[in-house]
Amino acid sequence: MSRGLKSKREPEVDPIVDREGVDRERVELAASRSPLAGLVERRLEACDIRDDRPVLVAVSGGIDSTALLAIVAALARRREPRRLRPVVGHVDHALRSDSAADARAVEMLANALEIPFKSTRLDWSSSKDGGVSSSAARDARWSALNRLAIDAGATVVLAGHHADDQAETVLLRLARGTGLDGLAGIPEQRSLGSGCRVVRPLLAARRDAIAMLVETAGLPVRHDPTNDRRDRAREMIRHEVLPRLESIHPGAAGRIAAVAAEAQMMSPQPGLGPPPWRREIFKALEPGRIGTLVRDAAIELEPAAASTPRAVWDGVVRMLLDGDPSPRRIRIAPGFDFTLRSGMTAFEHHDPASESVVE
Repeated sequence: MSRGLKSKREPEVDPIVDREGVDRERVELAASRSPLAGLVERRLEACDIRDDRPVLVAVSGGIDSTALLAIVAALARRREPRRLRPVVGHVDHALRSDSAADARAVEMLANALEIPFKSTRLDWSSSKDGGVSSSAARDARWSALNRLAIDAGATVVLAGHHADDQAETVLLRLARGTGLDGLAGIPEQRSLGSGCRVVRPLLAARRDAIAMLVETAGLPVRHDPTNDRRDRAREMIRHEVLPRLESIHPGAAGRIAAVAAEAQMMSPQPGLGPPPWRREIFKALEPGRIGTLVRDAAIELEPAAASTPRAVWDGVVRMLLDGDPSPRRIRIAPGFDFTLRSGMTAFEHHDPASESVVE
């Protein structure tokens, strides 16, 4: 199915959509004080978003992307040095009668926050049967966001997917049958092509915390009624399965998302073996689980690590969680170290005869 994109130029302001209800100072203050701001800042740092190049924030108008925009706006204005130059990117899918109103509302929000706005409207006129599948709409959206990012001079698109989205994805894949790669769920970042990538800095955040920020900041949001449907698998997971799981085991969605983070760590990377791992990913796990994961990976590479004292593994956990960015190494076994450099961990073999004092 072919599809085209019609760029929206100098959109007219609809008089029914205004920004009187948005107080930029209130939004930025609420966002900067939220624990989610620290999470997003750490994730952006871990994903190597450190310079002052533009970043495109994908905003649909819903709760999740609106909260992400508020946080990024606060980080851009209230953090020093200012490293973020956000641009709001909106894709009008043109699949609902009120989709144009969504686009206008997002534009007015961007104006209220004094952030540049770019949008595009999808054109499905070439669709043969007139119907558009959810996968086709999703692919078209990412393609459109990629083009908007290029137009904005950005190489990163920030998306508002969160831990509950991750839990839904993992449950769906488990039900259909999946391996370790599928269990890893939604990746924190991936390539969109043309030198652009998508980054999801809220992937460890829960939906309730995101909704609380939006309410505290007094932000207007748009509601997509298609999300209320119960006749599609993901919506059934969202509205029926996950709530039942939460009633049995409160916090279930967060733990499922943590399992996905574990699977991402353990998924084999071509030519790399178990590590290297990004240090930040360990923050989603319990300390005891971290020690077990590192120990199991070490033994796989070096059987002598099986006799390493527990105190050494405890030291590894502390090193991974203490926040100190300095490079370090811990001796696991003769000729075998666990190292931390530039936020990345690795196991290293070397000649035991050349061993010196452990750093």
